[in-house]
Parts: sequence; C-alpha cells; structure tokens
Amino acid sequence: MIEALLTRARRAHGARRVLVAHTGPGAAATATALVGESGSPLVDLGRGRGGTGGRAKRPVDLLVLVAVTAADLRAAVPRAERLPDATGFGIAVRSTAPRQSSPLPSPPGLGQWAGLLYSRTRRLPDEGWLWEFSFADPVEAALVLDAVARGLTGGRRGPGWAAPPSARNRVVTDPSWLHLGGRGAVARAAGTARLSVGDVPVVDERVVNPRGFSRTSTPRVGRLVSRGGRWVLVAGNGVRWRVPEDGAVSDLDVGKLRDLRAVRVEWGRHSGPVAAVRAVASLAASGIPLVGARPPLWARPLGEELHDLLAWSLEEELDDELIREEHSVRLRRAALRVHGAGGRARLRAGAGGAVVAPEPSVSVVLCTRRPEMVGFALRQVARQRGVDVEVVLALHGFAVDAPGVAAAIAEYRRGGRSLLVWEPPGDLVFGSVLNGAIARASGTLVAKMDDDDWYGPDHLSDLVLARRYSGAELVGCAAEFHHLEHLGLTVRRLVPSEVFAQHVTGASILTDRTTLEEVGGFRPLRVDEDAGLLDDVRDAGGSTYRIHGLGCVIRRRGTGHTWSETSGYFLREPLRQWRGWRPSALLESSPEDAPAPTTETTTPDSPTARSDR
Repeated sequence: MIEALLTRARRAHGARRVLVAHTGPGAAATATALVGESGSPLVDLGRGRGGTGGRAKRPVDLLVLVAVTAADLRAAVPRAERLPDATGFGIAVRSTAPRQSSPLPSPPGLGQWAGLLYSRTRRLPDEGWLWEFSFADPVEAALVLDAVARGLTGGRRGPGWAAPPSARNRVVTDPSWLHLGGRGAVARAAGTARLSVGDVPVVDERVVNPRGFSRTSTPRVGRLVSRGGRWVLVAGNGVRWRVPEDGAVSDLDVGKLRDLRAVRVEWGRHSGPVAAVRAVASLAASGIPLVGARPPLWARPLGEELHDLLAWSLEEELDDELIREEHSVRLRRAALRVHGAGGRARLRAGAGGAVVAPEPSVSVVLCTRRPEMVGFALRQVARQRGVDVEVVLALHGFAVDAPGVAAAIAEYRRGGRSLLVWEPPGDLVFGSVLNGAIARASGTLVAKMDDDDWYGPDHLSDLVLARRYSGAELVGCAAEFHHLEHLGLTVRRLVPSEVFAQHVTGASILTDRTTLEEVGGFRPLRVDEDAGLLDDVRDAGGSTYRIHGLGCVIRRRGTGHTWSETSGYFLREPLRQWRGWRPSALLESSPEDAPAPTTETTTPDSPTARSDR
C-alpha cells in the first residue's frame, strides 16, 4: 500500500531526481522496493549511513522518507542535514498509536512555506499515515520533517511558535535530541564499571508520555520476562511485545499495553542493564502501571525515586482504579523528571556540562473578593514544590487592612516567597482583574488558581511537565473531584484526562505570556472569562491539553457560584462518591485546610474512603 501510494506521488511530481530515505527497523525493505531498478540514492537515517556525508547542495524533485514509528521520525529530524532540499516530499510513518484526530502538519512561520502548492495528509492501513507536499521552489528537508513530526506528536508554535533552527544547529542546542543513543552507545555504557542515570538514553517525552492513559483496564497483568536472553512482554498466553535490544520504546509499543491492569517487571536476564533500564523508564514515563520485586542494584540508573516506587509497589492494590491511576501518576512524574529531555539536560549541567535554559518561572494570579479566603488560598500556593513560583494577589474590592488579610500575607512571605499585592476596585469586571494581575506578573508562565479550591503540592509542576510533553499552548486539569460542602460529600466525576481537549477547569489554567499576548488575555467579562480564553486560544490555532484531575478538588457550596449548577448535576452518574472529605492521595491533604465535617468525614485509610456510592 505504501509503495503504491508513494509511486503515484513520484509520477504526480514528474520526478526525475528522486532520493529515498528510511529510518527504523523494517523500513529499509519498503525503501528498497521504492527504489527498485531506478538507481535512485538510498539513505539510511537510522544508523548514519548512506548519502554524501554532508548536506547535498543540489536539490531533488522528490524526497521520500519511510519511518516505522513517530519516534523514528522525530529522531530523523536532526539527521536531515544530510538530505538535499526538494520541491516535492512524500513522508510515510507506517504505524502510530490511535489518535483523536488527523495529524495535520504544523508548518513553520516567517513565510518559509510561501511557495507551498499542495499538501495532503492521508490515512494508511495499520494505523499509519502519509503526507505529501509540493513546493514552487526547493525547501529544506528538516523544515518539512519537523512540521510533520510536530503535527504527529504535538508542538507549540514559536518563537516558541516559529520555525525550528536548522538541523545542524538543533543537534547542539535542543536537548530533546541528545543521547537517544544507538546500540553502540548502549554497549559502551554497559561496559562501564558503574552505571549512572546519565548512561541511559533520554526518553523522547514528546512521543513516550502519558497521553492516551486509560483509566479503565482489563484484569490482565503483563509480565516482562526473559526469553532467549531478551526481554519480552507476555500477556495471557501470547507475546504482546518484544523489547528491542537497545530498550527503545515507541508510542506504538505503549499503545499496545494500555489495556493492561499493570506490567510486572521480572528482573533477571535481559539484553543489557542500560537497555533494561531504558525500557522500564520509558514505560514508567508513559504511565504504564509497573510492579514487581525490588529492582537490583544495577537498576540504580532508574533514579532513586523511580527505583523506590518500583520497590514498594503492591500489585493487588491496583484492582482499585483510583489507586492504579495514583500509582501511574507517581511513576510518570519520577521517570519524566529524570529521564525526560529537560530533566536530563539539567542533570548534565549540574555535573559540569553545557549551560541550559532555566526552568520557566510560574506567576500565579490569585484574584479574590473574599478576605476570609486569602489565608487558605495562599496556603495552597505555598504547598507547591518543584517550581519557581511568584504570586500576584488581587484583592478585588477590599484592602490589605481587611480582617486577617495582612497576617495571611505576612505568613506567606515569612518563607522568603515572592508575593505582589494589588487592590483593584470592586466594580472592575473579573476578566479585567485577571488581566491586570497578569500585567504585574514577571513569570515566564502564568497560572490561574481559585481562592477556595484545594490543590496538591505537585499541581503546578504536573502542569509544567504536561506543557513540555504535550507541546500544547495551554494546559489544565480535569474537573474530576468535587467536594459538596453543604452535603458533606466528595464526588469524582468521569472526565477523560491525558488528552487534547476543548475544556479544562478554569481553576487550573496554565499558559505562557506569548499566548496571552497573542489572544489579548482574558475577555473583559464578569463570568465565563475562562471559557472565553479557551475559545480564543483555539481560534488562534493553539491547542489545549488536559491532565489528570487527582491534584485538585473543586469546592461546591449550596450557593454563590458563577458556575450555577445544582448539586444534582454533580450527583448524576458520578464515577464514585464518598461520605465526607475524600480527596485523592495525591492531594496530600492538609488537616488545617480540610473542610469541617457536615455529616461524616472520612480519611483515606478508613473503610468508607474507598467504597463506591
């Protein structure tokens, strides 16, 4: 099928000079069939062979690239400097994980595609895709490959939202492409006397990440076991996945495992310690619930937190869907922070490597009309860890001398935390108050938090992490957990998470200043300003990504909400409900801020805490 379609593309372009490239295991056969007896050059981008050894100066009429997975395509982008410019392109990825929508290419800015004559995205059998392009003048191959890779895996537009640097520069400056390592790198690291985290190839977090995590699962538990000196994943009576010798994991591999309750890692014989750690770290980064015996000492390159999580995991607990998801979130945090591109770059810098860009600072805009909630709200921000946070506190219609406000501000500042206070007039609409707070913020990223909702200590760091692996312009969490204060109930509603979506809870919005400037900030409205921002980001071509809702609980009183749903709305077909206060364990609920019991308050350890309605 791929051969027929690409042959048709070759004829449509009237191509005389054709170059065929391939990357990924098994792509060579398809590429060789395309070349046939034509004598067209054949380039292997997967192992650094073929081609002229440097970027070809003479353009071609048609450049064809066959990749096996999205991970292979992304790995090929920095190597595209060896490819010539072309007026026509045919790019095929044979297999990808199931998608919500068609992966339309994300073109560069700055007029670099002004000569585009034709573009087509086409579905292939077996979850594959084909992209065709025709240009009036030759275009750099790296730009086209990058546009397809961004469309396939997600990605913000530049400056931020502009075209990528040339492939030659990217290899040096973009940490997401460093240390992906082939078999030679794995073998060299495996031969060292003492392995460390830095010896493990980086997880390409734009491909291997929690996107597509399934809250529901079958009762089946897969097993990573050794057969013939090589790891395979066995589920039931069959082999679900054969782990490559270098331990590489793709989005397609992860998609095959989403239905499993868990994967049990049976440590022992394998293809090599680095490959084994790479595979386990990648599965953890994708959110696959991993269990097993305590990892051996040679698995220390997993990183201390991930090593300990695997050591103390209990398989029988994962029958509970909520506990299973909590375990998944802990694993993905630990893996992505150490083995993802950003975390690894900072690890190298700390060991005396190259200087890398600092972690983005986060400005929390906290706008409230209620003096009595200031202390509670500031405690939620003070709990945040793993991020550099400043607060812009907008006292909407009252002053610092209101009862309890000055003391709450002083308490927050006592830990050396940054806080700026602004007193907008009470007749200013809420959307304008938010914009005024944003104008006073200095952070690279801006987060909105509400004054009466509960937030776990990793709420902001989870959002920053999701922004990196999703590539979305705006991220937020699912509004899953609600505490109905007047009824003394905690309710969890069924809201799909780890997906690109049109809606996230307004209490959790995080975006960057460039996006806010491009859409004009929040609309100057009294209500629905959150929905307006989400619509404006979408209309500007941006994307919104929704993470899990385990680190946020929305407070609902009987009255006084701009979101004017009755209690019956939240009790209608909830996923689960509990009497009293029952947040996710990831909230790490503080007794100081837990709601006063109305009927019966439960704790995570009580018998009723995990019972369904």
